[in-house]
Amino acid sequence: MASSPHSSSPIHHLLVFFLLFAAATAFPVTSEFELGIQKRIHFRVYFHETFLGPDNTTVTVVNMSLPYTFGDIDIFDAVLRVGSDASSTVVGRAQGAGFHMSQQEEASLIPLVLVFTAGEFADSTLTAIGRLDASGKAERAIVGGTGVFQYAWGKLASELVTSSVEGLVAAFDVYVIYYTDVGRSASP
Repeated sequence: MASSPHSSSPIHHLLVFFLLFAAATAFPVTSEFELGIQKRIHFRVYFHETFLGPDNTTVTVVNMSLPYTFGDIDIFDAVLRVGSDASSTVVGRAQGAGFHMSQQEEASLIPLVLVFTAGEFADSTLTAIGRLDASGKAERAIVGGTGVFQYAWGKLASELVTSSVEGLVAAFDVYVIYYTDVGRSASP
């Protein structure tokens, strides 16, 4: 039986691997960069979430109707303010999702992005992820950022300030380390 011209043999695969490997090592792509000056800061913003009415900031996109909301998914786009009062200055938005992940208690995995639209951090973001339980207190890892917060890492601690049927307010204490003057250096 004759082999088709499109059949592959182990030798053919080996030859393709070595050709690709040779091409990759012949033309290396390198880039070096300097992180610049490390800054460490702490600041507080207030997360204002609304559950009812035309200014609703949270939507349940999956409702499993299981005990403890297990399996539910919420999407939010809440307001960040400088104070706990609803009339305080808006500095941005907190956008993310809540994945209800516990079968025994009210607990969610919450990835979120703090999007700063005003103030000294305007046009910058911080990305955090972590667990929130029924106590209303949480610590989330800051895993990155953009704008002012290039190469950011740190901690976002939150605590419930007020809660009602209409919505809630939580204090976000942001402890962040980031770098200024990040730049590329010439490759040798």
